[in-house]
Amino acid sequence: MTKNILLIFLIITIKLHCQKINISELNGDWIKYKIEMKDSSSLIDRFLTDSSYVKYSFKKSEMCNNGNPTHQISEVCFPFSINQNFIQTSSTSGYEIERIKNDTLILCERISGMENDKLKRLYFVREQKLFNEIKEEKAGSKNQTANKFYTPTLKSSLMLELNKAFKNKHSNFKVKGVITIDLKNKKIITVINYSNTSDSSKVKRIKKVINKSYKLWKLNRFKHLETLEMPFVLKDEKAKTFRGISMTFFTDSFYQLDHFYGGDTRVIQKAGEYFNKGIKSYQNKDYENSIKNFTKSYELDPKNIDALYNRAAIYFKTGELESACKDWNELSKLGQKRGIELLKNNCKKTTYNNGYK
Repeated sequence: MTKNILLIFLIITIKLHCQKINISELNGDWIKYKIEMKDSSSLIDRFLTDSSYVKYSFKKSEMCNNGNPTHQISEVCFPFSINQNFIQTSSTSGYEIERIKNDTLILCERISGMENDKLKRLYFVREQKLFNEIKEEKAGSKNQTANKFYTPTLKSSLMLELNKAFKNKHSNFKVKGVITIDLKNKKIITVINYSNTSDSSKVKRIKKVINKSYKLWKLNRFKHLETLEMPFVLKDEKAKTFRGISMTFFTDSFYQLDHFYGGDTRVIQKAGEYFNKGIKSYQNKDYENSIKNFTKSYELDPKNIDALYNRAAIYFKTGELESACKDWNELSKLGQKRGIELLKNNCKKTTYNNGYK
């Protein structure tokens, strides 16, 4: 009798796990509020924490994601299909739907050949629900302050307008201030609270461009307000490899601005090129050059721990155990569960900092 009950329970569990998901349940905008690694490893993320803004949108058979709360034009879209509880976005990858109920969605990455220590579990809430909750909390005031979950969006890039205004006359300076969107009088007032440049013409130019941007904002959801304030920081850079203005909202911290853009994109792109060369060299069994390319990739972009995992795997495959152990030791220090297991199972306990060699 007990065996029959257990069998019935297993059958029910399997059916629940494999139940077909209706696309209509997914349709709409979802905001990520939490992220973790599938195997409980420490999160190695370009933005250091799991607090960065991410929106996923599902529209019929198209999935879009965007990491900028005001610049919706930067979203990336691609087709998808659903097979039971799996969202397939390519022939080798997609997301398992671990939970979808009411306004909650939990997705887990699935990528062919990738271990759980490299896969993420993402928790979402419906964007409209989150917006409505914040709106209700702020009810009663006609003058409010925006945040990344409660903000109007831009029809086109404000940074692009600022860069156009400066043309090629860039220099190194920083500015922080507050944009006040006056919905009652349909205008924008910009106040600069700090600037490290003595050239007042640059500050005036920034204020002029921002003050003319009222028509760039989508303000339909804020018609109940008279004013909406948006703190911002802005940085103009002129270097050998890059020049231009970067900007972010909802903060007065320059650290948050750098944090938002996740480092020098050209360096990250170059690291990606070396990573791809490493893969190609490995496929051609050119292990020496593969190691060199993964090494260069990791040196340029220490957030890409896949390069370190791959280098360790090649060292191990080619009999260079000591080098593999050094890489697994470094991954262990980064809190990577798979790295800890590889170090423990393959390397002798002697002189490494965490007790293994």
